[in-house]
Amino acid sequence: MATPDKKQGETSDQHATTQVKGTLAQDYVTVVGASYMSLYEKVRGQKGNKMRFINQGIRQLTKYPAGTPNFSVQRVFLVFKNDYPDNLLAALKDVVENQHGAQYREMDSISGVVDFIATRQRRGREIKQLDFFSHGVVGSIELGYELDKNDSYRLRDAQAQMFKPEAFAYGAKIYSYACRTGLGIDADFKVNEGEDPHYERSLAQILANSTQTTVWAFPRRSNYDTTYGTSAERESVPGIRKQASSDAQAMEAYRSQKTAYQRKLAAHRKQANDPTAQIPGEQAPQAPKPTITDEQRDLMAHDDSRAFYEKKVGFPLDALGAHRDVRSGNTPDGVPKQLCAYKPI
Repeated sequence: MATPDKKQGETSDQHATTQVKGTLAQDYVTVVGASYMSLYEKVRGQKGNKMRFINQGIRQLTKYPAGTPNFSVQRVFLVFKNDYPDNLLAALKDVVENQHGAQYREMDSISGVVDFIATRQRRGREIKQLDFFSHGVVGSIELGYELDKNDSYRLRDAQAQMFKPEAFAYGAKIYSYACRTGLGIDADFKVNEGEDPHYERSLAQILANSTQTTVWAFPRRSNYDTTYGTSAERESVPGIRKQASSDAQAMEAYRSQKTAYQRKLAAHRKQANDPTAQIPGEQAPQAPKPTITDEQRDLMAHDDSRAFYEKKVGFPLDALGAHRDVRSGNTPDGVPKQLCAYKPI
């Protein structure tokens, strides 16, 4: 089989959505897998890794069209709840519903997703876009990887074949950000030259055939390492805070100078009996220009959000979502290092 179509352009374009008026109400759905913490991560307190799927899911919500009051368009957030503490899920529900205007549902088996998709047509709705953020292995999206409920959380070919095309809108898209959804052989490190990756056997192709929808997936492992920004961006935050503090001090000084100048100007005009008089040899103070960029301000806002929820619920939930998209990992070599399109056949 030929190599699947490669997505051209920047990563941000891979998430782009286009609304096309249809006869049914439309859903934009994010599915977030459960995330276990290894003993090493627990000892080191690396809670950010546990939150990567959730925070990427929130980021995806922000890229969907806004929901409408009559629900002709709605955003939906489905989260597999195993091993996420109740207080975290409560905070997540509040963020999803009240800050992003999306429907929130907790899943406790893969049958919940199958049922959700199956009921779209009966409810007069159709799915315009479906995104998965989760662990994965060849042949399955592991929505409960390494957890007690991993078997009942797993999305494999049997479940994929239950997804019917009637549940999906014309021109709908499915994205999987799980590892190797687009690969048809169990290759860990390399697909050798001349070796057939069997894309036609991949879960991505099975999903495409079942739903008659184009599926975008990685033939390599996926990499969530820039969820909170690149290493350089994360390390730059303390310096950005110092710059922001200096900017705030400069602005405060400017306001004081401006107030003093305006009082002096008013007194001068009163004395001169001239409402247009200017103070000789003196000009109004100029507002200082900020030294931090919008991108730096955004990076700091994400950091603030995670810090707030870390203190509130014990985990770095980011109400703004991830700072950067999921990207392709390095292995297995020998297949495209990017999202690829799997079209129905």
